[in-house]
Amino acid sequence: MKKLRVLVIRHEACSTVGLLAPQLKTVEVHYLDAPAGCELVEPISNYSHIVILGGAISAYEYDRYAFLRQEFKLLEDAIAQRIPIVGICLGSQILAQILGAKVDRGQAGREVGWCDVELLEAAKTDLLLQDFPSRFKVFQSHQDTFEIPPNCVHLASSTKYPNQAFCYQNHVWAIQFHLEMDDRALASCAPVIETELRDSQIRDTTLPQLLAEAKQNSEAIAPLTDRFMQQFLQLNSAVYLNT
Repeated sequence: MKKLRVLVIRHEACSTVGLLAPQLKTVEVHYLDAPAGCELVEPISNYSHIVILGGAISAYEYDRYAFLRQEFKLLEDAIAQRIPIVGICLGSQILAQILGAKVDRGQAGREVGWCDVELLEAAKTDLLLQDFPSRFKVFQSHQDTFEIPPNCVHLASSTKYPNQAFCYQNHVWAIQFHLEMDDRALASCAPVIETELRDSQIRDTTLPQLLAEAKQNSEAIAPLTDRFMQQFLQLNSAVYLNT
């Protein structure tokens, strides 16, 4: 029987799908490690869905990182073919860049730790976020931010950075926060997080503190992430499985 095929694009060797894993167990998952120079050797149309994970680089550094330009082209093709896409953190910024929005270093400094995110009115009818509470706590670690691209729906905000999520034509979702993060996923990228804290000169937040908070908070976000992914994987499924 044909299975859904999900392409997961990674920008850090340590990145894991974390809380996305339960739903991804039901599909065929392929990983593309973009910074390692890995390239897709088959048409993007062979995939039913795409998940873009985070990373420490910036979406606007495409002149510095050639793989970003290749990734942009791959995702432009996927968007044109209406393949459902979710971009997380750096993934969200990459999608904003591709869709014509400004992405740059935020003036409010690094947003890090378990932060409150508030859904906007449009999220109440969004295909993936409609089951979320109006306010929830989720992991963040970013200093770059994006504007909402043209023809996109603004879905979520936080006190520090108001542009936290948007949707494009009901098949592309950009999410600044980390729905996938639990204590194990966070621990796997501990060196990256510690470097970000040090480079941002943040001294009142430590990795042990973040890990302890992850154990407390991921239990609440896990069922929301699970439902989010369940609904995401339903998009395009009938079309893909019958081709």
